[in-house]
Amino acid sequence: MKKLIAAITMAMALGACTPELQLQTEPAYSPAWCQAAKAFPRSGTYLYAVAQCHQRGVAGFPQEENVIVYYLTESARWGNTEAGAALASRGMPIPDDDLRREAADRRESERNRQALIQALNPPRPAPRPQTTTAPMVRPAVVQPPRPANVNTSTFQRENRSTSTKRNCINNVCRIETTTCIDGRCTTTVTNQ
Repeated sequence: MKKLIAAITMAMALGACTPELQLQTEPAYSPAWCQAAKAFPRSGTYLYAVAQCHQRGVAGFPQEENVIVYYLTESARWGNTEAGAALASRGMPIPDDDLRREAADRRESERNRQALIQALNPPRPAPRPQTTTAPMVRPAVVQPPRPANVNTSTFQRENRSTSTKRNCINNVCRIETTTCIDGRCTTTVTNQ
């Protein structure tokens, strides 16, 4: 029981460490919140938040101009307009939002690739519903009774094979014929 409680406590502690949860639960611009925002390097919004953490001098985020400009530039490249405005107010050039467009192009390319895959692989037909059918009932065949004093014979096909071989010794030839009927073989020899 103690191990179970320890495992649940550990899972909850580890679960609280994910950046998504920290962004939701920590107060904005606290050191833990800023660290969680830094975990999303492909989001213009979160990169702008990291720049704000540096600009505000949050613990662990020094107020260095070149670091602030770096995060603002990366945020603007991911399409964040607030970061572009902050760069313009500092007299810096506003970069093109190339990273955002590249990401959009990659998503579109993947969507097209998936559409091609689906077009080349036709959908599988839906499985037929299995129906249970009752076993087929056949009417009984009634045979007429046999008369008591009549001999009935059954005929069985015999298995028969015949082979002929000519055997010549010193200019004397003989023909050997072997006949097998149902596994019993007999050989007859005739002079020629």
